[in-house]
Amino acid sequence: MPRTTRQVILGVDLTTAGARALRTPGVPMARPFDGERFVRLVRIADHGLLDLVVLDEPFLLHPGRSRVSGRLDSAVAAARVAPLTEGIGLVAALDTMHLDPSAVAAAIASIDHASGGRSGWQVGCPAGVGAADERWPVQSAADARRVVRSWDVDGVAAAHEGDGRVRVDHDGIRFAVRRGTAARTPLPQGRPPVVMRVRGERCVAAAAAAADVVRIVAPDRDQASALRSAVHAAAVAAGRDPRELKYVAEAFVVLATDRESALTRRLMLEALEGPDVGGGALVVAGTPAELTQTVTDWVDADVVDGFLLRPAALDADLDAVVRGLVPALQSRGRFRAARTAGTLRESLGLPRPAPIEEGPTADVPTTADPTTADVPATAGLTAPGPAVTRNRPKAQRRPTKQPSTARRPAAEPVPVAAR
Repeated sequence: MPRTTRQVILGVDLTTAGARALRTPGVPMARPFDGERFVRLVRIADHGLLDLVVLDEPFLLHPGRSRVSGRLDSAVAAARVAPLTEGIGLVAALDTMHLDPSAVAAAIASIDHASGGRSGWQVGCPAGVGAADERWPVQSAADARRVVRSWDVDGVAAAHEGDGRVRVDHDGIRFAVRRGTAARTPLPQGRPPVVMRVRGERCVAAAAAAADVVRIVAPDRDQASALRSAVHAAAVAAGRDPRELKYVAEAFVVLATDRESALTRRLMLEALEGPDVGGGALVVAGTPAELTQTVTDWVDADVVDGFLLRPAALDADLDAVVRGLVPALQSRGRFRAARTAGTLRESLGLPRPAPIEEGPTADVPTTADPTTADVPATAGLTAPGPAVTRNRPKAQRRPTKQPSTARRPAAEPVPVAAR
């Protein structure tokens, strides 16, 4: 029996900053790097009580095209709007194929602090990377997430030892995680939610092991339901509680006050860009009322928990979402009338992550020298996080060529096996 009071997760992807607005009659031309316009759009979504905005960062405009798209850097843009928004989640897409994992971890942490716990991280394959290459960015994203998890480990250690800084070195094969001496404040929401886009079967295992929010890209309800079932089964097989995952369907929306006008806009876009304007995602061309019915039908059928909308033209379609879709869902009791959550995890209904369990460590004075742990980058996706070795007595350290009574240099790493 459908759960008629089930709340809907609702987000919007603002990546292109309205690139298709150039092809929408009545919408003025906008500069792609207009930061103030971007702030205005995010604040519109924030005032509309949406759960999150996603700032994707494909390095190519469309698969198969070689020129770089004109858009703001996702992490910089999210940090820019963080203090200017009140409750909306800010999800920045940073892929570890092109970026150092430690830099990604630091960027997401900075956004989380600046926003008071409203950051999120979308990982996965950037646009333009072929199917044969997709296993590499997915694996790199899992490695980078283990770096993010290391903050949870050292945040606990810092409370007892006054030592919470983590420095990460990567040589292309292994991560070296070194304990420092400066304390780091734990992240406001414990760990930012991880969003992963799932386009097909090859992404299922990675999402089941590492994602908090699964972004399903499918052209219809049947294919979306099949992908959700596959991720659910893989999560159970990986030992995860499937209730910890949330699912949102990606939808490209072309909205108007009447269905005929929306269909005309869609046909114009298809004539200019080709039939696949949605990029493999669901395409909805119609009125806000029709979009409302699609959203509630999918959620009631347990296909997804909500939708992540990609407006064809932000100035026109984002306004239709906030002024049309949101009130319609509210009138059905399916969407909040006011914000009550403080963090993105709370807004999405995700539990606060439990502290990462570590193996037994020795009790040593806080003045002992820091040690280093090397974590293979090829460790499995289900690994709980980078192993950060505690300060060990010298008698427990790896034998060296030096006499046993000699003092070991403090900066020399002590390799340990990845868990």
